[in-house]
Amino acid sequence: MNNKSLSFKLNLSMIILFLLILFISIYSILMINKTQVYSAETENNWLPSIVSSQKMLKVFSSISRRPLRILLDETDKDRDDGIKILNKAIEDFMKEREIYEKFISDPDEKAAYETLSTSWKEFSAILNKTVELSKKGLKTEGYKLFNIEGRPFQLAIENSLNKITEINNKGAIESTKKGKNLTFMTSITVAITIFLSFIILIIVMIIIRKTTYSIELSIKELKDQSSKMKTIGGTLKSSSKVLSESVIEQASSVHETSAAINEITSMINRTTENSKESSEIAKNSSQKAEEGQKIMNDLVKSMETIHESNKQLQNISGIIGQIQSKTTVINDIVSKTELLSLNASIESARAGEYGKGFAVVAEEVGNLAKISGKSAQEIQDLITTSQEQVNKILGITKDRIDDGKKVTELAQETFQKIADDILSLARVMQQIAEATHEQEVGIRQISSAMSQIDKVTQKSQETSVLTSESSEGVSKQSENLEITSMKIEELIKGKVS
Repeated sequence: MNNKSLSFKLNLSMIILFLLILFISIYSILMINKTQVYSAETENNWLPSIVSSQKMLKVFSSISRRPLRILLDETDKDRDDGIKILNKAIEDFMKEREIYEKFISDPDEKAAYETLSTSWKEFSAILNKTVELSKKGLKTEGYKLFNIEGRPFQLAIENSLNKITEINNKGAIESTKKGKNLTFMTSITVAITIFLSFIILIIVMIIIRKTTYSIELSIKELKDQSSKMKTIGGTLKSSSKVLSESVIEQASSVHETSAAINEITSMINRTTENSKESSEIAKNSSQKAEEGQKIMNDLVKSMETIHESNKQLQNISGIIGQIQSKTTVINDIVSKTELLSLNASIESARAGEYGKGFAVVAEEVGNLAKISGKSAQEIQDLITTSQEQVNKILGITKDRIDDGKKVTELAQETFQKIADDILSLARVMQQIAEATHEQEVGIRQISSAMSQIDKVTQKSQETSVLTSESSEGVSKQSENLEITSMKIEELIKGKVS
C-alpha cells in the first residue's frame, strides 16, 4: 500500500466509505421496511384480532347471561325486550365474527376459530330452543336445557375466544420483539458503520498528513534539484562549447588521418601488385626448377643405364676370358692331335705297305691340327688383344661413369635445393601477398572506420550544438521547476502573507 499513489489511497478510502454508507443505507432501509412490516402486522392483524376477540368475548358474555334473564322475566313485555336485546347481541357477535375472520393467519388460531364456529352452531340452536321454551312459559325446562346442554358449548366458546386472544396477544408480542430486535440490529449496524467511517476518516487524515509531509520534502528536494539543474545547465553549456571545439579539432585530425590512410592504401596496392608479379616469377622459376630436376633425374637414369652397360661389358670381358680358356683347351687338343698324328705316322710307317693309307690320314690330321693350332693361336691373340682393350675401355668408362654419377648427384642435389628454395620463396611471396591483402582489407576497414568516425564527429558537432541548446533549455526548465515547486508549496501550505 505504501507504493500506491495518493489519489489511489484517497479514492480507495472514499470508495470504502461510500460503500459503507451505501451498505448501511440499504441495510437500514431494509430493516426499517421489515420493522414496518412487523409493525403493520401487529397493527393490522394481531391487535385488531385481539380487539375483535375481546369484543366477541364481551358480547358473548352478554349473550350467555341474557337467556337466564329472559327466563326470569315475569311479564311478556320484559321477555320480549330481553329477546330483542339477545338478538341484537347475537347480531353484534356475528358482525365481530365477520370482522375477525379477515385477520385469521395462524394455524392454531384457525383451529380455535373452527372450534368456536362448531360450538357456536350448537350453542345457538340451544339458545333458540331456550327462548322458545321461555315464550311457552316452560321456564324450568328452558333453564335445564340451557344449563345442562348449553353450558359445555358456552365454555367451549369462551375457551376458544380466550385461546384466540392468547394466540393473537402472543403473536403481537413476538412481532413487536422482532421489530425491536431489528431496530436494535439496525442501531448496532449504524453504530459500527459510524465507527468504521470515523476510523476511515482518521486513516484518510493520516494519509493526507503523511502525504503532505512527503510532498513538502519532495518540494524541498525539487527546489534543490532545480538549483542543481541550473548549475548543471551552466556547466553543460560550457562543456558543450569545449566539446564543439574538440570536435572541430577531431574533424581536422580525422581528415588528415584519412589522407594518410589513402596514401598507405595506394602503397599497399603497389606492394600487392609487386608481390603478385614476384609470386608469378617464383612460380615460373619453380616450374623451371622442376623441369631441371626432371632432366637431372633423366640424366641420373641415363648414367645408371651406362653403368648397367658397363656391367654388361664386364660380363663380355668375362665371356672373352671364358673363350680364351676354351681356346687354350683347343690348343691343348691341337697339340694332342699333332702328337697323335705323329704317333699315327710312326705306327703307319711301321705297318709298312698296310699303313700307307692310314699314314696319309694321319698326315692330313696333323696338317689340320697345325692349321687349327695356328688359327687357335691367332684367335687367342685376338681375344687377348680384345680383352686388354675391353678392360682398358671398362676402366676408363667406369672412372668416367663414377665421375659423371658424382657430378650428376651433386647437380641433382643442387637443383633440389634450388627447387626447395624457389618453393620456399613462392610460399613466402604467397604469404606476403596474403598479408598484403589482409593489410589492404584492414586499411579499407580503417578507412571505413575513419569515415564512420568522420560521420560520428559531424554528429558530435551537431550534438554539441544541440547540447548547448539543451543546456539553455535545462536552465529555463530549472527556473520553471522552481516556480512550479513554489506553486505546489503554496497549494500545500497555503499562501504566506
